[in-house]
Amino acid sequence: MAAAALTACGHPAAAPAVPAVRHAPVRAVPPPPGANRPLPYAATPPAATSPPPRTTPAAPVRTPTATRPHTTAPSPTVAPRPTAPAATPKAKPAPSGPAYPPGTMVLHIGTWSRPVVRGDQAAIDRCTSAVLFTGPDPAQASGTKMATSVIVGHDYCGYAVLAPLPVGTHVTLDTPQGTLSYHVYANYITPGQGGPDSGLYWGDLTLQTCVGADTGFSYLSRDQQAMP
Repeated sequence: MAAAALTACGHPAAAPAVPAVRHAPVRAVPPPPGANRPLPYAATPPAATSPPPRTTPAAPVRTPTATRPHTTAPSPTVAPRPTAPAATPKAKPAPSGPAYPPGTMVLHIGTWSRPVVRGDQAAIDRCTSAVLFTGPDPAQASGTKMATSVIVGHDYCGYAVLAPLPVGTHVTLDTPQGTLSYHVYANYITPGQGGPDSGLYWGDLTLQTCVGADTGFSYLSRDQQAMP
């Protein structure tokens, strides 16, 4: 490569040719200094050096992780099964209506109740209580012997409920001897108010009151299982 390049380029410092002078001797022109030096790019390449040895990268250093202590999981705690509370006895319902002194005779028809006293027409007119107007003590009454207890009251005093009661109506009467139970087996309305009472009192208990311009009766028979 270097020789070819030099031949193609010619000598860079060569002078143009001069015709020879007659009778003058030919003198050789010395080459300029440095004419035969190699060009800079023809210089000897640097000695080859072996590549640096390949190094294997060191493995990353692993930081030891903290080891968790081995623990046994606690067994699940079984909650005790709740026990049903002991059944408490149901409280007995309080008797409806006003409270009366012990020993008071009280008549009950459904939720309606009134005290009963033995008396005459004046007691009936006072309107403070239903009146046991005639007949024996209710515990001694007997319809089979025509011994009927009769309880009466004015309709305008709140006793219109006494008659006529539908057949089958349940009625109770509290007495000093205990509670007597009755049921209505018949009823009747007679024209006019008051008058003779013959033949109008039947059964063990008769309830009487005015019904408008007439007089009404409810006839009751005592329940045998409720006798004192």
